[in-house]
Amino acid sequence: MSTNLPMTIEVDPKRCVRCGLCMNDCLAKVIIASDKGLPQMISGGESRCFRCRHCLAICPTGALSWNGETSNSCATLGETPAPEMMENLLRQRRSVRAYRRENVSKETLDRLAQAMNYVPTGCNDRALFFSYSRSIETTDECRAAVAKYLTTRSDEELPEGIKRYGKFRQALASGEDVFFRNAPHFVAISVSPEARDAHIDPYIAAAQFEMLACSFGLGTCWDGMATSLFNAVPKLYARLNIPDEFTLKIVLLFGIPVVRYARAPLLPPYPASEVSFSD
Repeated sequence: MSTNLPMTIEVDPKRCVRCGLCMNDCLAKVIIASDKGLPQMISGGESRCFRCRHCLAICPTGALSWNGETSNSCATLGETPAPEMMENLLRQRRSVRAYRRENVSKETLDRLAQAMNYVPTGCNDRALFFSYSRSIETTDECRAAVAKYLTTRSDEELPEGIKRYGKFRQALASGEDVFFRNAPHFVAISVSPEARDAHIDPYIAAAQFEMLACSFGLGTCWDGMATSLFNAVPKLYARLNIPDEFTLKIVLLFGIPVVRYARAPLLPPYPASEVSFSD
């Protein structure tokens, strides 16, 4: 995606130790040493900059600023989970379809949303948009709107892509929450079609949201049915308040689970091979 932001770097000569780390780690090769050995952006480098901020992140003394962002505006580094903890998280994660009727705390919701600012995207396009249902009341309104839409239309009146959802009419009329599994919250993740990796960026975001949510003790479930429904029905899609330049790709349910699984069943391994280029 194109950007109108001027990509510039500035260096404090009193703090720069001329280590060259920023130049070596610049994949776009737009940073070189000046006559005085200080890093500087090459002529025309603004248009080639990947906006990865590796130069800002790697500077050991905080001498370099990128586009006005300084070391003081960066997050401090902290401990990361041990491999065993990450393995447990991946192994124990399950799709949850039974939730307490209880809102997740505002603090946790805020932390989940803020962490999404660090989700990587292809080519650093950062062309994602997140629509949050932050309360049971909002999700209940969504549940009711979906149920009303499907129970008041015949199969012939349903859009082609969701005609199969007509089979849920009776269940919805009886109060069963087919599409949202009684989850108190969901996040709908959208992307700009202009993003160079629009086909994968939203799913990377959903996967990272899911892992972080699980670390808070929350349950999650990828909701392809709701995703298809929203995309097929403009009046329901409009309730997500997605800007016109974005397209919905996935809905993820989350909340405090009712269920507690006692073990992680072993799964058959996926087929795998080792790459070899030898003759």
